[in-house]
Amino acid sequence: MQTEQYDVVVIGGGPAGGQTSRSLAKKGLNVLLVEKYNSFALNNFSSAGMTLEPLNEFQLPETIVGAYWKDIVIQCTQKAYTWKGNTKKGVVLDFKKLREFLAEETIKFGGKVLMGHKYIGKTVVENGVIVRLVKNNNTKEIEIKTKIVVDATGPLRKVMYDTNETQPEMVLGSGTEYEIEVEQEIYDQFKDKLLFFLGHKWAIKGYSWIFPMQNRVLKVGAGKTHIKSKDQEQTNKTTRKITEKIISEYIQAKEYKIIDKHGGILRYSIGLKDQFYKNKVVAVGDAVSAINPRGGEGIRYAMQTAELASKYIEEYIKTGKENFHLYQKKWRRKKLLKWKLSEYSARRMYSRYTDQQVENRVQFLRKNFTIDEMIDSLFNFKYNKTFARIFQYGVLKLQFLFKKEKF
Repeated sequence: MQTEQYDVVVIGGGPAGGQTSRSLAKKGLNVLLVEKYNSFALNNFSSAGMTLEPLNEFQLPETIVGAYWKDIVIQCTQKAYTWKGNTKKGVVLDFKKLREFLAEETIKFGGKVLMGHKYIGKTVVENGVIVRLVKNNNTKEIEIKTKIVVDATGPLRKVMYDTNETQPEMVLGSGTEYEIEVEQEIYDQFKDKLLFFLGHKWAIKGYSWIFPMQNRVLKVGAGKTHIKSKDQEQTNKTTRKITEKIISEYIQAKEYKIIDKHGGILRYSIGLKDQFYKNKVVAVGDAVSAINPRGGEGIRYAMQTAELASKYIEEYIKTGKENFHLYQKKWRRKKLLKWKLSEYSARRMYSRYTDQQVENRVQFLRKNFTIDEMIDSLFNFKYNKTFARIFQYGVLKLQFLFKKEKF
């Protein structure tokens, strides 16, 4: 039995976990980042489309950028609607390289990274937590002692909740994504743009996408929401079929090379009612529903939770004060209203609207919104202009109906 001691052990090497360990190591804490895969290339599961702001916000290097984009296209059942940008508006990150960078930064600032080790349990003791790990292809347990543990296991929330422990009510979703290499002629049709699909022809209770990566490489995927966990297997099959349909019928790639296939689940707490802290465990990223219900910039918000949580983790390690209720309070104060409005918008668009209603809404957005206003809505979830114009549109429509009925 091997025992090591750290100030903080972070379980999960995704963007939230990697940023947490990077930030805490930079603050001078003794940090261990634990990743269950032997290589970050083995779970390269995120589409990683975002705006330019996070590159500066988190000081991310250009080496982790897969491609830049300047246009947004929304393909509905009948038509495609395009918002043109004259300059670069955002990036599609190389998800593997992002996580590698965050791990390298952790080591650079004095932390440690442990690859290929799976979390299997914890025991809370008076002066800390005993974390139990097991190395891949090995049954021998490793015990590590730490003052506090960070749950960065995403929607599984493996560290915050023990097996069979009751969790908040969750909305479930899942997705499938293929990374494919295509001919140059096909790639050139989709480079420089983020393409989203809405409506039942190309998506079911969610949306689908085509994102460019490095030359001749595209990411193609589909996501779907559902209510009960027993629907998961059927949902995975559906999103896979939609993804393959887009490749064959929309992209019309007759010959292509599959670089990677991956899928995952999303468990989202309605109203951000997650457990942010309990028994020396702090949750970050998708473990506190950091991804917005409408999608968009999930990586950015995961990393923002990491930065906010790191402030209170550092305070706890240095002073012993457990002010993690402020972590939850500040995150909810900053995000809750936007997240609730996004939940409402997503439910209507994905589940309640007919194809024609989706088409009408996107057509209205195309006529009334610039690309910068669309980016604000899709990625920054700023609704002021959106609701003002939709409200105005609704008033005009009522006035028209009133006059029509009157005469």
